[in-house]
Amino acid sequence: MHEARQQLLDQALAFSQRMCDLAQEGLWAEVIELETLRRELLERAFATRDPVTEDLAQRVRAILDLDKGLMELSLKLRDEVAEELGQFNRSRKASGAYRASAG
Repeated sequence: MHEARQQLLDQALAFSQRMCDLAQEGLWAEVIELETLRRELLERAFATRDPVTEDLAQRVRAILDLDKGLMELSLKLRDEVAEELGQFNRSRKASGAYRASAG
């Protein structure tokens, strides 16, 4: 079971790295798709009561580190989108004010 669990975590780690790469390229739909597959791998890896070895714990820590980076990228994107929406709304209000004063 240890080897099967190790393989599942290796796959999940590879998916995590790929998710970060995709996020950096702005391919968020693909990130979401991989997250679903990765979640299934992690659920299978931890569907046992077997103890976690240090080797397995290292893989989990690596996945968590990649997740932290992915979260930072998603927060950065959220902030960028919020700024763009704010600029759009300010432009729309300015345009409306101009039309009202010109009318």
